[in-house]
Amino acid sequence: MLGRWTHRPASCNSLLRTSLQECRHTSHHVRISRGDDLGPTRDDAHQTFRIREHGDGQALPLPPLLDPVVREKRSQWDKKKLWPNAETFTPFQKKLQANPFAHALASPVRQCRATLISLPVAFLTSLHARPHPTTLDPWLLPVSLTTEKKQLGPPYRFALRHLITTQLGKKKAWEKGIYSRMEAKYGSSNVKNMVWREDLPDLILDLMQKQLIKKISWNLGFRGRLAPVASPRSEDIEHVDDVSCILFFGSLRTRADDVHDHASEIVLEMDKWSSYVAKAFADKLDPHAAPEVTHSSPSWFVEPIVPRLQPRLRCPELEFKNTTWRGQKVPVYSLADLLGENRARQLITDSEYKGEKCVVMKTVRHNLIVQILLMRLQAYIAQPGP
Repeated sequence: MLGRWTHRPASCNSLLRTSLQECRHTSHHVRISRGDDLGPTRDDAHQTFRIREHGDGQALPLPPLLDPVVREKRSQWDKKKLWPNAETFTPFQKKLQANPFAHALASPVRQCRATLISLPVAFLTSLHARPHPTTLDPWLLPVSLTTEKKQLGPPYRFALRHLITTQLGKKKAWEKGIYSRMEAKYGSSNVKNMVWREDLPDLILDLMQKQLIKKISWNLGFRGRLAPVASPRSEDIEHVDDVSCILFFGSLRTRADDVHDHASEIVLEMDKWSSYVAKAFADKLDPHAAPEVTHSSPSWFVEPIVPRLQPRLRCPELEFKNTTWRGQKVPVYSLADLLGENRARQLITDSEYKGEKCVVMKTVRHNLIVQILLMRLQAYIAQPGP
């Protein structure tokens, strides 16, 4: 088990932050003068004035930190908001509380280091630096998938897609996403020695599958927590109340998916040979290599441009399986596609729903975590449809 990274270099910012915290801590114990301790005063609806006994007699306003009127006005906004009472929720609030999509969209918004797009954390992958047990070099690992601790250091976040994880590992593209906060935390020398595992895309997938199996086993362990149905079709689930999602024990893949995968393999093979030709004839294809060109190639220029299939044709919009229940769409998740044939078969065989083909998961509070994990895993392995 990898340990915790403990390197914390001292900096001017950290010293200044510590000083401010100490000042803030001591300021809570300062006795504020009130009433007769302030001397002769007069106050209005907004502030307090001290009456001068000498001079022109003009009243002087008290500083805001000493003025009881100002402090009382400010303190009414410092009160902590009470936790909502679930017993007084309206039907809409109860429905919103049990909606996994609402909880996912309500998670904090952070920036993807690969695409620079701001997304809720529920749709991002978080990696944290941990020292290797032998070399002590920092490794970027999905620690958040194996622990529930919150303080894990500055994370390296990117969109929750297997494709993006694979692309970041090529030609050390992930190094461009290192930001100043990570350098301040771990040190510039440690950041330069940071390691990106070659099997990271499959490692993240394996950990997400194990996390889902651990959570969903509770629902499959006792009969009555899920409602068995004949199929995900609308006519078979119309009689069930509070349908949140459908769990299909088989595979939702069709022959069109197999043909699409074969076509994708052909496209990748063509791209490999296109890159080979571009590198072999770089001096003839590179417009910056001509003798009459005096300037160097720009930073964005990687290799000579060769004919390729248009990206928009290769990557159409993602299509997630769903069905219609009482006029609204609900997602359909295939355990065989999400977990693999072997894991799904073992999970179903050991459950109380052995022999069923499809079950309905209800819209209740305790199913939130499972549905969010299903959504995350589906998004991670999603591929453009045929």
